[in-house]
Amino acid sequence: MKKETFSCTPKAREISPFYVMELLEKAKLMEAGGEDIVHMEIGEPDFTTPDVVKRAALRAIKEDRTFYTESLGIPELRQRVADEYRRKWGATVSAERVVITNGTSGAFLLLSAVLLGSGRNLVISDPGYPCYRNFGRLANARTLSLPVDKSSRFELMASQIDGLKGTPHLTIVANPSNPTGIVYREGSIARLNEAVRARKGLLVVDEIYSGLTYGATFKTALALSDEVIVVNGFSKTFAMTGWRLGWMVVPPSLVRPIQKVAQNIFISPPTVSQYAALAAFEAVDDLKRMKETYRQRRDFLLPQLRRLGFTVPVDPEGAFYIYTDIGRWGMDSMTFVERALREARVALTPGYDFGSHLAGSHIRFSYANSMERLQEGCKRLEAWLKSLGS
Repeated sequence: MKKETFSCTPKAREISPFYVMELLEKAKLMEAGGEDIVHMEIGEPDFTTPDVVKRAALRAIKEDRTFYTESLGIPELRQRVADEYRRKWGATVSAERVVITNGTSGAFLLLSAVLLGSGRNLVISDPGYPCYRNFGRLANARTLSLPVDKSSRFELMASQIDGLKGTPHLTIVANPSNPTGIVYREGSIARLNEAVRARKGLLVVDEIYSGLTYGATFKTALALSDEVIVVNGFSKTFAMTGWRLGWMVVPPSLVRPIQKVAQNIFISPPTVSQYAALAAFEAVDDLKRMKETYRQRRDFLLPQLRRLGFTVPVDPEGAFYIYTDIGRWGMDSMTFVERALREARVALTPGYDFGSHLAGSHIRFSYANSMERLQEGCKRLEAWLKSLGS
């Protein structure tokens, strides 16, 4: 009898590589062999978690707050998040609409499970954060990647939604953006939401970098409508990546469907992290210091990259990234970053992580590293680029 074989990973659900993580692993291997690598690839704060947060975590452990919590998060944290929207932006958000999640990735997984599926469309920008499309693949949804470039400041435009043939069941944008660092202009998110709603879809705005803007006007999308979904978390602004805690604010009608999935997949968000996060909003001085340091790094790196010959299509106003054109060197972005790692000992991120549009001609720099290391990275890149004869 012929033995049947089955694929564990159907083609529709194949996940694309996360090249930045693969390059990080290569860099770590080089470091283990004694080489010194300047990291300008990874999107992780180099700051330690604020002491007030760590003290709250230790207190939670001492008080035995180590059991399952409510599946949507502890009520105190849900209320604290709602209060923060009122305090910072004057947006009235009911705590019942706040869902505490296992990182923002947990939020996107829950949204994909509830709102996507076979025959449904996920709309994202290209370039854009790579994991969005992979969550769509996991849900077996069709991903519609809409190209954006410097002509629109890398914003996904309402006119692009109007031109779609299919329904934009779920549209995700990041504000501020990864990889470009742009902050959407006032009114752009509102127009985008109107276009999505007119086509019977829902807009999700990823605001994970909302606490890291430099001179640009930012306002949460929750001020626009109760139908907008906002995802945020503690990883970037609060330097809490390993605590794996995020949140989302959803329309009332979605709370129960999301809860039922969360109960089965996650049981509850990490308990100690939740009690620690209650103190995160009190770390005002730490947050100001980190934000100002990022601004100083951006103000150093941006002109340095241009001096070295990189073309920066749009000045970044948020996050900690600079998205650059490398066309003058006539190299594919994957080749460029592989050679930069091997020959200059500088780790960078290729454009392929962010989609197919502009993928071969652009790379991303992260300035989530100390000023001294950024200076060293620029010194190494300058010597390497000169060796190329450009």
